[in-house]
Amino acid sequence: MCDVGQGDAILLRSAGRTAIVDTGPDVDALERCLTRLGVDEIDVAFLTHFDADHVTGVPALAGRVRTIVHGPYESEDDLSDARGVSGDVREGYAGMHGALGDATWRILWPARDTRAFAPGNDTSLVVEVSGGAVPRTLLLGDLGEDAQRLLWGSGRVMGTYDVVKVSHHGSRDQSPALYAEIRPLIGLIGVGENDYGHPHPDTLALLAGSGTAVARTDTDGLVLVSAADGLSVWRER
Repeated sequence: MCDVGQGDAILLRSAGRTAIVDTGPDVDALERCLTRLGVDEIDVAFLTHFDADHVTGVPALAGRVRTIVHGPYESEDDLSDARGVSGDVREGYAGMHGALGDATWRILWPARDTRAFAPGNDTSLVVEVSGGAVPRTLLLGDLGEDAQRLLWGSGRVMGTYDVVKVSHHGSRDQSPALYAEIRPLIGLIGVGENDYGHPHPDTLALLAGSGTAVARTDTDGLVLVSAADGLSVWRER
């Protein structure tokens, strides 16, 4: 989990292959993280939705990324940066899946051509990645409580997870029932200085009640999670 301020940018690596989920709000911050981690090639980038704190860093992917998979969008203008860095830009939807080295990924949300919510937080791509040396990971984008309940009711989320990317930077708008069912061991929160109260104390209490260890970029900086020899977390600070 790159420290990109108030935003998300999470790298996943398996057997020489790399994916990124969102790019954060700052091109320079993402460039520093990619350089520090030696990331020259990205096989697939997932842009969960088009809020600035998730996609402003897309230009940092120039010369690195092969395929971009994105969530629902409002206008063609939303795709201009993505099309500027990749010739393979496609919309994602539940059921889409692929390989990442020895791991596999699949999109759990939203359903194709969904009209349940307008493009934005609640139609964020939700991506599950697992296998190889990648712990079972659920990345929830910025889904709010209502969308989380519908995701859970869809039957696509099954079992428990080692790692969850806590939705919406740890906002209060979470579904306790979802977190109670997935019981993550590690909760990742991409967050920086903000006026929103992120992460909210109620969400931190919810995670603590689920037995989830929290790593957050505002206090921890860069965070690395490994499953190579048991599940472990390294924090920069």
